Amino acid sequence: MLTGALTLSATALAGCGLRLEDDAPDIPFVPERDPIPGEAVLLAVLGALEASDEEHAAARADRLRSALARAEVPEGLLSSPTTPQGPAETVAAFEGAVRDCGPGLLPLVGRLTATHRITARTGAGTDLWTPPGTKPWEAGSVAADALDATRATIYALDLIAAKTSGRLSKGVRRTSRRLQDLVTRQTTAAGSEVRPATLGYDIAHELTPAQVRELGTRSFARLLAAYTDGLAGLGQDRTAALEVTQWIVTAEAASRDQFPLEVPVLYGEDPEES
Repeated sequence: MLTGALTLSATALAGCGLRLEDDAPDIPFVPERDPIPGEAVLLAVLGALEASDEEHAAARADRLRSALARAEVPEGLLSSPTTPQGPAETVAAFEGAVRDCGPGLLPLVGRLTATHRITARTGAGTDLWTPPGTKPWEAGSVAADALDATRATIYALDLIAAKTSGRLSKGVRRTSRRLQDLVTRQTTAAGSEVRPATLGYDIAHELTPAQVRELGTRSFARLLAAYTDGLAGLGQDRTAALEVTQWIVTAEAASRDQFPLEVPVLYGEDPEES
């Protein structure tokens, strides 16, 4: 009876797709799981976020974990992701995730990468970040949209500078000039998709000090959102997607002197979605 029970148990285990010995042959008709695109580096990003003590890092990890679970990454992998060792490995994981993730994950991964570059202070000075390109993008219309958003922000800043005086006016003009480098690069990236500059925007020309502050911070928040919105159209040009993360870092840094933004869960995300 005992022998029969062992035989039955072995048969039942085999039917469940389990192997009883290391050298046992694969059981036919049991499909093997293929990893999702970029799975290894995405799990490394998850590990980096879980190990981070930056503000909202836990919420960012939750966003990524949920997205990976929806993509059917097994819970066993999500519960014990690899943690990168040191800044260089962390940067490589984030950059690799932007390059290798599936198109559907790119908007989230791009936002996570840009946010990490800002909050963890591993920005443009880290050697492993891919430097900005010098050629038009494959999706020039995305760069053209970003250019329009940058021009609108510069218009708002120039209006503020004209309506204020002293140190504030000088500081705002300095911030506006910092964005001009982005205009130059975005024009090149957009190529033939560049549209004529808008001559004016719907902005009140009489501003109280409180309205100046609100206009400045709102303009930068909208700028970051416009940049990240373009990530959805860069699934075929991941070097461009990485460059978008640099634009976000640059614009956020420009905002700090006069119009600092509160640290969100993800930069470029609608606050109502957080």
